[in-house]
Amino acid sequence: MRDTWERRHHVLQLEHTTIEQMLRPVLAGRSIAAAELLSAGRNNTLYKVMVEGREEPLVLRLFQDDPGACKKEVELYNLLHTRVPMAEILHADPEGRAHGYPYAVTRWVEGILVEDILTGKAQADLSQVGYSVGEALATIGSYTFAHLGFFHDGLQLDDWGDNAEEIVVDEEKGYQRYISSCLFPDKGERWLGPELTARLWQLVRENAHLMQVTAVSRSLVHADFGGSNLIVRPQRDGGIQLAAVLDWEFAFVGSSLFDLGNLFRYEWLIPKAFEAACLQGYTDNGGVLPAHWKKITKLFDLINICTFLQASEPRGTLIDDMITLVNWTLDHWDTYGEHREIPFGHRMGDLNVQQTRNDV
Repeated sequence: MRDTWERRHHVLQLEHTTIEQMLRPVLAGRSIAAAELLSAGRNNTLYKVMVEGREEPLVLRLFQDDPGACKKEVELYNLLHTRVPMAEILHADPEGRAHGYPYAVTRWVEGILVEDILTGKAQADLSQVGYSVGEALATIGSYTFAHLGFFHDGLQLDDWGDNAEEIVVDEEKGYQRYISSCLFPDKGERWLGPELTARLWQLVRENAHLMQVTAVSRSLVHADFGGSNLIVRPQRDGGIQLAAVLDWEFAFVGSSLFDLGNLFRYEWLIPKAFEAACLQGYTDNGGVLPAHWKKITKLFDLINICTFLQASEPRGTLIDDMITLVNWTLDHWDTYGEHREIPFGHRMGDLNVQQTRNDV
């Protein structure tokens, strides 16, 4: 649905010669044949670049929203790419010294967007696609860090100092404080209106205690784990495999349930075969689904939804989409159940249990 959202930043229109200069470290003396501005993404500028004498295209990505995200993506690539499919980074200028903006040059990943498969624009075996997506999510979550938090200067985590114990213990209140800061005063509330805001705030207050099970989670979270950032590729044997997980700029340390919430955000568009296979792949490979897991994923996604609701302008259909999601969550909350049974994989008690760990 993001194709109807307006960009947060203007597109950077680059001259042909400028693009060639930025790609010079990987061109090996070749020239650029063509450069196509890509419409994907709402925060940064991307070009698909064809190179003389090279069949495979390249991607030039300029980081506008968060200049520090370039270094983070480079370090995440170095950490993950042997186990998580990613676009290969061929060159990067994380400091933006050469051309004013941090940028990275990657190989073009040929394949099909999972978003197109879920919306019926492309055909593929939903069970195979779902399982490979769930497997990748479990692998991402198997990388754990010293504590939850946000990255800076690459993969350095925020220093909590003496507040670490309080932050872990107080997850319920911290969650409520954040949602409140997004809604009041006169923030998201002005888009939702008083009645809908009151219903949403009541749901948050009555269910925030469910977040306590995630307080000690310290897994790597992609934070934009949706169909528009997942590419699959058909195999010669007739199967299909995840080819790349793209765009890691929002990654942080927390709970993998945050990523599940993002993936299943528009749940009425998600085929049941995909969802079941995805959860199977996730649990088969060490992912954890605690009691109340479905409600927890919805509470996590309210963080994203309420963050978007702070926008000062509608940005296309963004605000309307968020209002639709709030209404859907409220109207379907009771259908998620208190202890939804998991008819697949190994039911594991809580988020402290992991079958695969890669402590960083």
